Amino acid sequence: MTTLDQISRWRLLLGKVGACCCLLMFLAVLDGLVARFREPPNVLKVLPGMSLEVNGPLEEEVGDVRELTYTSSSPSLHLAFEAAHKGYFLGGDMWRGQLRVDHQTPPGEYHLKVGVKGKTPPRPLPPYRVLVFADPRSQQQSYKSLIRRHTGLIPWAAAAYFLPAILLSFGGVFYFSQKREKLLAQLGRAEIYRVASREGECVIAFGLGTDQGLQAGSTIHIFNEQGEAVATGEVEEASATDSLAVVRSGQEIKPGYLVSWPRD
Repeated sequence: MTTLDQISRWRLLLGKVGACCCLLMFLAVLDGLVARFREPPNVLKVLPGMSLEVNGPLEEEVGDVRELTYTSSSPSLHLAFEAAHKGYFLGGDMWRGQLRVDHQTPPGEYHLKVGVKGKTPPRPLPPYRVLVFADPRSQQQSYKSLIRRHTGLIPWAAAAYFLPAILLSFGGVFYFSQKREKLLAQLGRAEIYRVASREGECVIAFGLGTDQGLQAGSTIHIFNEQGEAVATGEVEEASATDSLAVVRSGQEIKPGYLVSWPRD
């Protein structure tokens, strides 16, 4: 039979696991954001023989991808335009295509410029810097993201991996909290879930009510996390499952303290 202490330990453990996963997910997202600001958007990192989907801005709107052209500092770089579209967030004019790098391309930095045939914009966009690396390890070590540099994972993917663990952990916390509440109610106890000050006294809310025999005027005892009795209170309002009680002592009462109704 599961005891109250076992349920409490599981709830505490799962809460800590969920909190750690939330922290790690936040750090992964932060790592991705910092890397994005540190990594210029016109830098493309590739390997010889690699194909890469590229999405870039245009100086003006085009109706057909056949109006687009590109120039490259190396004949080993090939760009195939696939579509012209509007940006997802700001709605600017953009193009999408596939960049292919020949297998025999030597490592180094190359430049690629995209434009519209027969037109020279007054403020041309900066060219793409295509960095070709000799091997996957040197490519991985070039990334600004710490996660990607050390594990090879994209930060956004790493953050997504923590989401199931977070959902399962806090789902478990909810399950064990419900189980704990029911077991406490059977023992005539409940956790205080809200504390409010009112003219020199405090009003507490907890999950015991008329279903357990409480009513207005009933006296309840309050215990801290160490199980020490710290105060008594008088029930002011009671519904079937919850009650409000007034505590007039000067003792500080916190959410999480236990209420006990000595009905025996």
